[in-house]
Amino acid sequence: MRSTLLRGYFSAIICLFLLISCTAETDQFEPLNFENYTYSGVYLDISEETENARATFWKPDGSRIFVTGRFTENVASYDLPEPWNLTGAVFTGEFDLSEEFGSTTGISRAHGLYFREDGLKKWVFNRTEIWAYTLNEPWEVASATVRHNFDLSDFVLRGHDVDFNPEGTKIFIDDRNAQAVHEMHLSEPWDITSGTWHYTLDISDLEEEVRGIEIIADGRIMLLLDTVRKEVLQYVMEVPYELETASFYSSLDVSGQSDDPRGLSIHPEYKHLYITGRDNQQIYQYSLTGQ
Repeated sequence: MRSTLLRGYFSAIICLFLLISCTAETDQFEPLNFENYTYSGVYLDISEETENARATFWKPDGSRIFVTGRFTENVASYDLPEPWNLTGAVFTGEFDLSEEFGSTTGISRAHGLYFREDGLKKWVFNRTEIWAYTLNEPWEVASATVRHNFDLSDFVLRGHDVDFNPEGTKIFIDDRNAQAVHEMHLSEPWDITSGTWHYTLDISDLEEEVRGIEIIADGRIMLLLDTVRKEVLQYVMEVPYELETASFYSSLDVSGQSDDPRGLSIHPEYKHLYITGRDNQQIYQYSLTGQ
């Protein structure tokens, strides 16, 4: 009887230890060490296809990159011979945004860009409005058609880029005039018309002009591109995808390549970081040491 009880006791201890270990392993994550990132010398010249370029977005397998052109009123697409390497990238097509953002409206404010993981839906942001599109062919921008748009001016003053959580139930918007990042919740996943404001993170102690956002590490890290500081600002969230738990961690100086950086994206395993330079219409590739 005693040996049975002891076996049960030790089994319970082992189970508890394994549970704690698994939980701890799940909760552990490492913020990016920006000291390990350097400019690789690799860049993509986008001057022939865009003017006043802004946000970039990558196809999940790294075979294609997209960039918004504000003055050219388009989303341009480039294919890469080697995934995630800008060397040898080839222009493959574009989507005309002028009807929603350009000459016919007198606005020309296309900035932020996001694609759903299946490549069948995309969103383009224009400071205070977000436009939703459906793609008839996955990842083929020329096949896109407008679905609807949603006005966010009740709480957004001058936003530039957006990011979603993987479930499509939250949108995050940088706002350089408000010196803040907004969190919006969608009651219907991926339906921007079902969105409501949830929380605004004040970043005025650091921000000068933010124009780029990427949320990574399963919602634990937020990267913001500040175009006046010429830095990428890293924030850490204690609770994934909860802005109210965010705090500043570190920054990366990108002034060596661009005096006017306007777009930000990152490799899914953080091997490379990509910065859009408006001043010379190039996308620069930063890499981890040894990559």
